[in-house]
Amino acid sequence: MPPTDMMPDRPAADEIRKRIHIRHRVIWLILIMAVLIVAERAHSLFSERQAEIDRATSQLKAIAQIVALTEKEAISSATAVTQALSMQAQSLLSDPESCGDLLKRIASEMIGVQGGMITDAAGVVRCASVRALLGIDLSDRPYMREARTAQRAVLSDFLVARSTGRPTFAVTEAQRDASGEPIAFAGIALDLQWISRLAAQVGAQAGAVVTVLDSTGIVLARHPATSGTVGAPYRNPETLAHLQSQDEGTLEGRGLDGSMRMFAFLRIPGTGLRVLVSRDKDAVVGAIDRRILATMASLLVAIALFMALALAAAHRLIVAPLNRLAADVLSVGRGEATAIGEVGVEEIHPVLEAYTEMSARLQERAAELRNINGRLAAIASTDGLTGLANRRTFDVQFSEDWVRCADTGRPLALIMADVDNFKLFNDSMGHPAGDEVLREVARMVAAAVAGPGRLVARYGGEEFIVLLPDTDAASAIEYAETARRLVVALDIPHPKVPMGRLTASFGVAATLPRSGEPPDSVLAAADAALYEAKRLGRNRVVGGRVAQPVDGIA
Repeated sequence: MPPTDMMPDRPAADEIRKRIHIRHRVIWLILIMAVLIVAERAHSLFSERQAEIDRATSQLKAIAQIVALTEKEAISSATAVTQALSMQAQSLLSDPESCGDLLKRIASEMIGVQGGMITDAAGVVRCASVRALLGIDLSDRPYMREARTAQRAVLSDFLVARSTGRPTFAVTEAQRDASGEPIAFAGIALDLQWISRLAAQVGAQAGAVVTVLDSTGIVLARHPATSGTVGAPYRNPETLAHLQSQDEGTLEGRGLDGSMRMFAFLRIPGTGLRVLVSRDKDAVVGAIDRRILATMASLLVAIALFMALALAAAHRLIVAPLNRLAADVLSVGRGEATAIGEVGVEEIHPVLEAYTEMSARLQERAAELRNINGRLAAIASTDGLTGLANRRTFDVQFSEDWVRCADTGRPLALIMADVDNFKLFNDSMGHPAGDEVLREVARMVAAAVAGPGRLVARYGGEEFIVLLPDTDAASAIEYAETARRLVVALDIPHPKVPMGRLTASFGVAATLPRSGEPPDSVLAAADAALYEAKRLGRNRVVGGRVAQPVDGIA
């Protein structure tokens, strides 16, 4: 417990606690009310926005349905006339003059029909409402090829009339003989300008853009009309792909002018034609979006003001006392003070009580961690079996000594050692005996080269390596020979070799390091020398030569 003189009297503590709790609750009440008001207002505005979108979507779908129904009626009328003509096509061809009069009368009396024609079995026009069509071969037209095989009337995609140059599309059907082969074709061309007028009548009042597309995405009609639109591919491939993947639906996307638009589309039943109706989305929700932004901005400003007041109160009543407490704790921790001053907030007193205990525990933990870190560092840098440095420690020290010797112009030598026939020893004497042999050999090698700056490491398995900075080849060979004799002096029985005793082979290499050159050459030379010692019969020291020798260093 803290000293008595650090504890405020009970009435003062109660007054402080009451004052802080009330302001704390007021701050949270302001925040909660603000969140509730924002949530309610946002929900109301976004619900209103969605209702506008739903109304606009329903209106667009209704327009699309009306346009599709109107177009369907026109196409159905043209299809009925085409079917009637196809049933008497051959007989009409026998009287071209009467046939032409009939087609002219149909074109003038039927609303939405641009003209008509009857061709022979080859697709050559023999009778038409316009004389300029007579003799034209239409067999290459896709709709004629389809009509040749189809057992029904065929609706073409966008066409340009050869006689008038006006855009159109046609309904075509074949008259067939008893075997089903076509003997003549009848066709009615529809007036796209009339279809555009129908679209305008439906879409004008709603401010919508109405577009009629054929099955390939070519624009047949558009309201409001724009130059170069009719007869051209619809220029929004993403919207077009959506239309062609479904029979009807709605979507939002970029219009031809780049603005965000709302779309409703519908395939005219029994055809490949699509009706696409759209409105500028900003015209639908722009006003309410601006109202949402203004409302949210006003609410955010109000919340910001409330938050500023809350932060000022929190700083005065909470943050400032905690800062004083933190400063006092740091002063005590640094030895600049002996006690923590009164902070004037009773709720902080449990922290003061816990601080003393925590400080003592932290000091104990710090001492433990220092010991653990020391042990971990030793474990990370040494070989667990032999107690020598491990391969990682050697690599680090080798790089450092190489750079230092290159800077000072001093030589550097390596000794690589390998226990002879160690696998045979392990197989015959057992792995525990093998581990003991490695420890003894490590001890002898370390004893032979003992001295400041020299590092003995276990290189891997039964291999050891000695790093000798500031040492030339001759001295390194002497150290290796001493180590070899000490290993022999261990007099460890090895029943699987002719000598009957455990021995080791040594490879030595030295060089004069140069700045910028890698140290791999001297390491490779020592390794090659070790293999040469093995080849010559083991239990010997062999000096190697670096790939690019330096004068005076072998």
